[in-house]
Amino acid sequence: MTAPRNTARNRGFPLRILATITVTLLTFALSGCTVAEVITTNAGDQVVVPPVEFSTKTDRQTLDDALAHTDDLVQLLGGEWLDSHTRPFAVTNPLNWSHGPCGAVGTNQYSIYVQQVTPIADPSEKIEQVRQRWKNLHYRIRQIGPAGTDEEKCTEIVVDPPFGAGLGFNASTTGMGISTDSECIIEQ
Repeated sequence: MTAPRNTARNRGFPLRILATITVTLLTFALSGCTVAEVITTNAGDQVVVPPVEFSTKTDRQTLDDALAHTDDLVQLLGGEWLDSHTRPFAVTNPLNWSHGPCGAVGTNQYSIYVQQVTPIADPSEKIEQVRQRWKNLHYRIRQIGPAGTDEEKCTEIVVDPPFGAGLGFNASTTGMGISTDSECIIEQ
């Protein structure tokens, strides 16, 4: 039995598989209503970038602030919101929310994601409700979607508070989600 020759055709095969997987995952992500929970330099590269300045708050203060931002939208929109383990969200119950570095060694940031899986007739109405709330707080709002071909009318709006924090809200005909990243701190 002889080993396969290392032809250009054989060398390109793994690259084609990698390219196909990458394009498939990107297509899947863009067609669904996904939330990026990291600070990125470009939505396509997913490279975590540390903030220019770090918050001087304690670890607990940043978690409490992130929970308060999340609860603000929960109260505004109403209904039952669930965490990723399908437990009801409660600001008084600081579960083990995920945390980790925010682009630099020795840094920390909490990430919170809650969702409401309830059909919504007009997701744009919910988007506008949150947009007005954030405008009143003087946030600069970015919008993603809806794609003209998106049957679920998935739309996400995002704001970037200081110190690497992030707030995102998405709505589609199948539900809503709130993502909150706390301010980034240097571990103590």
